Amino acid sequence: MKILFITTNFIIEPLGIMYLSGSLKKQGHKVSILKILHKEYEKKALTKMKKPPEEVIYTEKYLIKKIKEIKPDIIAYSVTTGMHQFYLNLNRDIKRQIFCYSVFGGPHPTFFPRMIHEDGVDAICIGEGEEAFVEFAGVLQKGGSLKKIKNFWVKEDGRIFRNEVRPLIQNLDKIPFPDREIIYQFSTSLKNPIKNFFCIRGCPYNCTYCFNHAYYEIYRKKGQRIRIRSVENVLKEIKEVKKRYPLEVVYFQDDTFILSRSWLENLLKRYKKEIDLPYHCHIRANLVTEDIIELLKDTGCLSVTLALETADDYLRNKMLKRNMSLDQIHQACRLLRKYRIRFRAENMVGLPGGNLKTALETLRMNIKCKPDIGWASLYQPYMGTELGEFCFQKKMAPRDLDNIMPSFFETSILNLKHKKQIENLQKLFSITVELPFLLPLVRLLIHLPPNRVFNWIYKTWKRYCYNHRLYKPK
Repeated sequence: MKILFITTNFIIEPLGIMYLSGSLKKQGHKVSILKILHKEYEKKALTKMKKPPEEVIYTEKYLIKKIKEIKPDIIAYSVTTGMHQFYLNLNRDIKRQIFCYSVFGGPHPTFFPRMIHEDGVDAICIGEGEEAFVEFAGVLQKGGSLKKIKNFWVKEDGRIFRNEVRPLIQNLDKIPFPDREIIYQFSTSLKNPIKNFFCIRGCPYNCTYCFNHAYYEIYRKKGQRIRIRSVENVLKEIKEVKKRYPLEVVYFQDDTFILSRSWLENLLKRYKKEIDLPYHCHIRANLVTEDIIELLKDTGCLSVTLALETADDYLRNKMLKRNMSLDQIHQACRLLRKYRIRFRAENMVGLPGGNLKTALETLRMNIKCKPDIGWASLYQPYMGTELGEFCFQKKMAPRDLDNIMPSFFETSILNLKHKKQIENLQKLFSITVELPFLLPLVRLLIHLPPNRVFNWIYKTWKRYCYNHRLYKPK
């Protein structure tokens, strides 16, 4: 079978698609990928170039031409909430001109499987897709019935067939490595010195803004929630990538890299001996101890991501269920500074129950923590999450999936007091953390109408910190 993935332009490697491609190719299927743009200003910028980048498709006419050249049996999309209408409309446009089978997977169809009712959607894949998609492609290739494939909802014979999910994959070592060739055909991805890896699937926490709780309701009694690859398996993949492709920084994309102390120590001590490259990982303040930070430092940790979220105790622990204290946050930041590990502090403003005052308190907390980059996002109420449902019940936002923004760095959809000031503060958050003397001025500037200058400051400073601080080897 020929499977074509269509995705928007990306910087971070789409490991989900890469894992699916690796599993499909192992079974003899041919897999390809096309990158497209979805923002009008990006399209306009590209069309003005004398020679637009060949790896990005910026017109529908050229996209159709490329699809006809590939002649896929299946066109697949990995879809997040906020981008779902874009992909649905794109798929309809394609299917009006080309006969193919369409499959939608990823977070949006997993949590909103009613997407199967949309025109042009032939099937959706819920949850983990490696085993399910391989079975689906194999059955379709043989001309068999797709009605009973677990993890899939399909349209067949004028009806919709809904199947339960199969158990979670318990032994992650059995999953083929992500297919990197499919991504590194693009020069921007190949030349990027940062390559991404996953070691852990699952999260033990139930933060109210996250889908984790809903995800494990889908998989209730279907296997252990937390699964970790063996040290040997992780190192083998990194060695292969290091041997074949440009690699200067390893990025461990796991939600919480320091979940298992014994596994972490075993991995990192071998990593230092066998890989010896700078790396970035995500940690959690309430799990941080000095010996863990010392271990990270001794084994080449260049930088970490640390989610602080908010300075307000009630918001952080009651509304968000983060279950960590301000003391734990400040102690974690002190240790990172002591061992000279760069860190990115992640925060949210525009939270339900919060206001401009709590957002400014979060800014002051970050100033005290002194991260190398302290940025804030604007909270988005995703349907199906505990906090999202709270917002809809309180009529803080309309219960409409199409209102969700593709990005949580632009605007808020909540009915908030001082909404425009909070949106402006989000844009000026990072630069103020870096230059605290600006705080009195920023308190005045946020009362101006939202404008391009604030957006430019936000994007420019963030880009500088990423390129020259967070991921730049010392």
